[in-house]
Amino acid sequence: MQIAIYGAGSTGCYLGGLFLLCGHDVSLICRPRVRAAIESHGGITLTDYEGQHETMMPTALITSLADHLADHDASRFDAVFVTLKCHQLNSAKEDLIRLAESGSELFFMQNGLGSLDVIIGSLPPQQVKQGITPFNVLSKADATYHRGTAGDLVFEQSDISMQLKPQLEAIGFACKLYADMRPVIYAKLLLNLNNALNAISDLPIKTQMEDRAIRRVLAEAMTEWLAVAKAEGVTLEKNTAVPATWIPHIIKVPTFLFTRVAQAMIAIDPEARSSMWEDIQAGRPTEIRYLNGAVAKKAETLGLSAPVNKRISELVSQLEAGQRVTLDELSNLV
Repeated sequence: MQIAIYGAGSTGCYLGGLFLLCGHDVSLICRPRVRAAIESHGGITLTDYEGQHETMMPTALITSLADHLADHDASRFDAVFVTLKCHQLNSAKEDLIRLAESGSELFFMQNGLGSLDVIIGSLPPQQVKQGITPFNVLSKADATYHRGTAGDLVFEQSDISMQLKPQLEAIGFACKLYADMRPVIYAKLLLNLNNALNAISDLPIKTQMEDRAIRRVLAEAMTEWLAVAKAEGVTLEKNTAVPATWIPHIIKVPTFLFTRVAQAMIAIDPEARSSMWEDIQAGRPTEIRYLNGAVAKKAETLGLSAPVNKRISELVSQLEAGQRVTLDELSNLV
């Protein structure tokens, strides 16, 4: 297949590398700095906590889709995986409409809730699919993209995703397909509520999760989200070793017990960080309003309360504004 990754950053480059390993032609639509790094280092290098180390050159590196399409047929892409941040979708609206109308199937890989609201009405419904990249990818020097956590790739079921599933599994990456993505997206959001806490703590995820005070805050944030999902009648998909409703209780246990149980829940590389931490470090806007902020907003519309998620959202906004936030402000939330 001809595949494009639109907005290829850390996660997009890693995902594109996987599709290259599956034997497809993969074009990365990326920023000039990403293109320059890939070209100067002879391709993208994928590494992970399990010892992966593979380098490959994408089929094409595109920094302006409009310029590229002036010389190429837009319909050349069978599928386009959109890995932009939630708040970047609106600025890419014209490009995405053109790709969808040309026949490309669009897989939106955004975390959180509400990111598609600004664009969904402008796209052919049959061309819109969703997906989830469950693991953390850290951008390192030399165009290297490091997968730091475990997790199964998830895509909405379609002819294209059904073709990709066995190919991804053949190279060692488990893949699940769903007709209804809502329970899956809600379950992913449960885990992504930790992104903000990782950014605030300024610690590797593994180190952060060994702090019981921070885990107690995360447990409360998760409990608020589970209450919202229950009020909406959504049962979260099980995407860890235990049901979603157990997770807040497990992470509150004493650390010596948690470290044993956590090994069965998720494998975490000692250097793994959240993408929100990367955004804060780089001075970029975060996706906080689509994560903890979205939980607080949904709770309010349902007549519920989510004070912990609301406060976490406020703290990240302070970080975005360059203000200092301490761990005490985090642990004092509960």
